[in-house]
Amino acid sequence: MNKQITLVFFMITALSFSQSAEKWKQYIKKEKPEKFEKYYFTSLENAHQNKYKIVKKLDSTFCIVENQNLKSHQPLKKILGINNLWKLPSNFSNHTEYKHYIIATDSINALISNLRAINISDIKILNNHLVLLKSDSKKIINEIIALSYVSSISQESLLPKVESKIIDQNFSINNINKANSNYPLILGENQIVAIKDDLFDLNDIDLLNKHVPSFTQSSIVSNHATAMATIVSGLGNSSTLGKGVAQKAKIQSSDFLNLYPDEVETLQGATTQNHSYGTLIENFYGSLANAYDSQLYSNPDLTHCFSSGNVGFEGYKTITGNFKQSKNSIVLGCIDQNEIIMPFSSKGPAYDGRIKPELVAFSTQGTSNSTALATGIITLMKQHYTTINNGSLTNALTKAILINSAKDLGNIGPDFTYGYGNINADKCLKTISENKIISANLISGQTNSHTITIPTDAKNLKITLVWNDLPAAINSNISLVNDLDLEVISADNTTFLPWILNPDAPQQQAVRGKDKNNTAEQVTIENPVSGTCTINIIGSYISNTSQEYSIAYEYELKNRFEWNYPINNDNFPFDGKTISPFKWNSSFSGISGQLSISYNNGQTWEIIANGINLDSEQFIYTPKEQKFSKAKIKMTIDNTDYISDSFTISYDLNISTSLVCDGTTEINWNKPIGVTSFNIYQLREDHLEFKEQTSNATYAYTDGKIYTVVPVFENSEGIKSEATLHYDQNSNCYFELTFAEVFEENKVKIDAHLFSLYNIKRIELVKIINNTESVINTMNDVSSKIFSFYDTAPIKGSNKYKINIILENDNVIPSEILDTNYLGDDLFFIYPTLLRKNNELNIEAKKEENAIFYLYNSSGQNIITSTLLSKKSNINLKNTASGIYIYKITTTLGKMQTGKIIVF
Repeated sequence: MNKQITLVFFMITALSFSQSAEKWKQYIKKEKPEKFEKYYFTSLENAHQNKYKIVKKLDSTFCIVENQNLKSHQPLKKILGINNLWKLPSNFSNHTEYKHYIIATDSINALISNLRAINISDIKILNNHLVLLKSDSKKIINEIIALSYVSSISQESLLPKVESKIIDQNFSINNINKANSNYPLILGENQIVAIKDDLFDLNDIDLLNKHVPSFTQSSIVSNHATAMATIVSGLGNSSTLGKGVAQKAKIQSSDFLNLYPDEVETLQGATTQNHSYGTLIENFYGSLANAYDSQLYSNPDLTHCFSSGNVGFEGYKTITGNFKQSKNSIVLGCIDQNEIIMPFSSKGPAYDGRIKPELVAFSTQGTSNSTALATGIITLMKQHYTTINNGSLTNALTKAILINSAKDLGNIGPDFTYGYGNINADKCLKTISENKIISANLISGQTNSHTITIPTDAKNLKITLVWNDLPAAINSNISLVNDLDLEVISADNTTFLPWILNPDAPQQQAVRGKDKNNTAEQVTIENPVSGTCTINIIGSYISNTSQEYSIAYEYELKNRFEWNYPINNDNFPFDGKTISPFKWNSSFSGISGQLSISYNNGQTWEIIANGINLDSEQFIYTPKEQKFSKAKIKMTIDNTDYISDSFTISYDLNISTSLVCDGTTEINWNKPIGVTSFNIYQLREDHLEFKEQTSNATYAYTDGKIYTVVPVFENSEGIKSEATLHYDQNSNCYFELTFAEVFEENKVKIDAHLFSLYNIKRIELVKIINNTESVINTMNDVSSKIFSFYDTAPIKGSNKYKINIILENDNVIPSEILDTNYLGDDLFFIYPTLLRKNNELNIEAKKEENAIFYLYNSSGQNIITSTLLSKKSNINLKNTASGIYIYKITTTLGKMQTGKIIVF
């Protein structure tokens, strides 16, 4: 034993374990691990160094690994042998009743065969790796976790929710809120968006009446597809997070099992397609990249948006999917609300050094969501352009406007993490409105010159060139075919070249030079000279007759300030739950500001902070208390006040469903201080309509529709709370908890906890004797959800009860049957006394004390002796022959009880 302890100590020392490993000692074997065990305990650092497959992270330091290197006979390094307890759920406890478990396996057939061999027949195969079964704890511990091909055992609810939730939607990060305020009629009307994915849920309340049928759509409905469709164009019926960017757009779906581009004819008029999926990291120009470039070149009004991928932890060149290496598409990464890249967001460069991703947008959940957000913004842009110009917004001009309007993040200029920066929806629409765009074409060797006028107070001039390039040959080392070059000549004849990056040093900052890789080029001038600025587009090499191109440009005016969030119609917090930074645009230099807030329309102000860095363009304000109010904020700069629109401060009321029973649904919610009224909204067709106002914090309805609640204060409404969901009828029917137990040795106490008191006339306690029911107690004044009944005359043995709730319409809602054993003068209750062979004998004690159970056969031989350590015990009569037996139970105090048992 001392040698084993010394060995374990040595191994723990070798692993550099600290006391933080102490909590996992129940998993570690004391003996040295065998050479070819399947699972081991080690540190995450060691697992990463030796490329062990991690099957379970125990904490931030330790993990369970499956050593795949055994196949190559590599030596084991810094690992410990383990038992099988790590496979159990954290909430596992011993029990004799049968419970549901989910078993994960890498050999489904072997598992099924083994389960049947140990008499487990209640089995449901969930997929190729998961099985749902019912078992007691003894079989789980003794037989199932020992199987080498079982990797985990869990207890989980498998009841799905029918509403897809977007948990982190925030329109303020990409100025969608400001675009909605400045362009209220631009909502995606007459636009169709194609989503390549599974099929979205056609009955989702945020996607009602949006579906454009297609014979290319999948037959599989998924939450992911539903979420993408919701972000693009959700109606906002479920909650603020169910509101999409382009609420009036229609959605067409196609199956993403076909990774190649859909035929244009099958898109049925959709000019933007969302692709929020990936494959492996593929750094080459294959047939998929070629196919998408070919389609986009041949169909210049079509735009494809791809997610960059969620493997950015692996570093640069982590774009997932060869199709994302295409030149003419748009690839999106994702940032958090502070405009910092999410660590998992995949990075460029493209295989040949091109800038990927081109842009980023908000999402903390994955690049899927940021891509859908961008797809929605493009949809608004295409509607806006068509409205103004009575023509189609091309893919090249779409990219030029998106890139030029983006907020530069990370290193100055483009980089391989943020691309050209964070999409700004409001600036995109503003660029179209102000016609700061140029489109033309040229031939090889030709130079086109375009002039723009720069005012005297301009700063931060930005000019972006984009063209749709011909597809390169499959497996080309360099994908660029037609080479255009951008140069900008200022009014003082200074020449500015675009930003270029070094793909061999991807972390380095961009420098200026001639770009020979990308189909997008950008020039920025921090302090442009006023006057005529010339934009030269040079056809350095064009393989075909001519090349179309597009330009977008913009500049700021000095010493300007404007609020981006919160503005008119905004709520703070943006979703009623999550604090998001105040945001603004500022062109001041070398000066700070003072931030204040007013809750009375500017009559008085409270200073939030002094010395605000205006260049940060954001500030996180966390109120000391939850207030429901109208408010304004102001930034004071050099004695000038910049006051925001009036906005709303309100919080989600946290609706919960307290009752679904007898055709009635009751909901309740928080009742904040200072809020005395609530507006009830009901879903009608595809939108929420006002139903009525109430001063209560509960509401009941019988129509089975979907409802939501809005707080009312200062003659205005706060944010809509999450809408109720559909529940199966009678799924939440008054009784939350009921139980019966012996009380004070001569009574039975029957307790009940109710979900609701709605519509209850009275409550009765019913006793059941020989299947005959009789009411033994009645409660006419029901004022509490928690109450108790007493039976002062229980019978010896089993006592059965139920509780009846009588509603105002005289309908009766019964509880389940409650059963408890009353021992009377007996010390123990033994049941059943007539039982089959191999069954268990149950013993229930009046009070918890140590006792010993003896069983004697008809010859007087003692065949079973068992210690009883708790109030309830079980004796297994396995291998006991049929016959009559005598039992005797003696307590440590010398008390004794005897009786007869018949086994057949």
